[in-house]
Amino acid sequence: MRVSKVLKAICGFGRDVVIIDADVVVDDRPRLVVWVRPKVRRRGRCGRCGGLASWFDNGDGPRRWRHVDAGFAIVEVVAVARRVDCGSCGPTVAAVPWARHASRFTRAFEDLVVHDAIVGNKQAAADRYAVSWRAVNNMCIRVANEALGQVDLLDGLLAIAIDEVKYKKGHKYLTVVCDHVTGRVVWAAKGRSKEVVGDFFDALGERAAELAFVTADGARWITDVVAARAPDAIVCLDTFHVIGWATKALDEVRREEWNKLRRAGATKAAKAFKGLRFLLRRNWENLTAAQKGTIRDLEKANSRAFRAWQLKEELRDIFGLPLRKAQRALDDWLAYASRSKLTPFVKLARTIRVYRTSIEATIEWRFTNGIAESNNAAIGRIRANARGFHDPNAFITMIMLERAGLAPDLPWAS
Repeated sequence: MRVSKVLKAICGFGRDVVIIDADVVVDDRPRLVVWVRPKVRRRGRCGRCGGLASWFDNGDGPRRWRHVDAGFAIVEVVAVARRVDCGSCGPTVAAVPWARHASRFTRAFEDLVVHDAIVGNKQAAADRYAVSWRAVNNMCIRVANEALGQVDLLDGLLAIAIDEVKYKKGHKYLTVVCDHVTGRVVWAAKGRSKEVVGDFFDALGERAAELAFVTADGARWITDVVAARAPDAIVCLDTFHVIGWATKALDEVRREEWNKLRRAGATKAAKAFKGLRFLLRRNWENLTAAQKGTIRDLEKANSRAFRAWQLKEELRDIFGLPLRKAQRALDDWLAYASRSKLTPFVKLARTIRVYRTSIEATIEWRFTNGIAESNNAAIGRIRANARGFHDPNAFITMIMLERAGLAPDLPWAS
């Protein structure tokens, strides 16, 4: 077998790359230097826009690209960087089959490093391949931009989930939009405000009319913009957040009763009552027989706390009912909560009346914000692996690579 064929197989080059020569440079770590050229064509392609253009000159001469290592050796690809005379971009370095434009690394090497940066973090990938953190960051940006240029993530959206995720201390948030059909992130931007949600609908354009469902946590900075920009979309309020409101109201009642016992001097009873906090928060079906007995005893020991727990559980049960039964049950629940003389639940009843249409839509169509919360958990792992992000754009790049399905395949897998 000829040496050129062996080198092609080792480096993973296709028929559009011609091996000219090769040499091994002995150093602290051996370097395999492979001289190549693209297959001769009458016209080249612009490295920026990809358009066909006539050849201009040989540029500044030979350039080097770092390639995937071969055993103990670092592999470098060397070629003359010819330029083309592009009608749109002017004289530009021609596109080469082994590397992306304006990169000192081959496509295969970048895909490998970005893959490791996604499953680990950028610094670990930089240390492993003996490159700088900034080089890895630039690789991630190039790979993400290339992938986003080849696919429209906003095309064909029918049901979306909008939520925020924290990226830095000091109430620094990103707004993240997910597709209910694919489960992937389709859009992300810095901030959480009506302006940011408006930017998403600006990017969506006329396709906003195709949206059928939008799930959210009830924040007005989301629902107000959705009502204005996609008036025909059905807004579903996330079940988790509604039950969270009820749990918070229950905790306020428990805290009031605990303070009453403490001020009355019943220290022992107050201490025992304080220990019920997490027990009251748990779902009834998840309690042990002994814990269920404790809840039943609470009816005689503290009727207000028991009544608050009942209201929380009854509201949770409503979401499992068919729509008609749920509507009647919600009417009864609102009437009971309003007359319960429990201030937190009286306020909660007012809030639920405001969002009742969205709550009934959730019960009817069974859409929740669970897909957004699942992606948020994965995004949290990205943040933890990287030990945080100073730049929100760098964070968004990693989110899109992993959670939008833009991650490159390993070179040998493609």
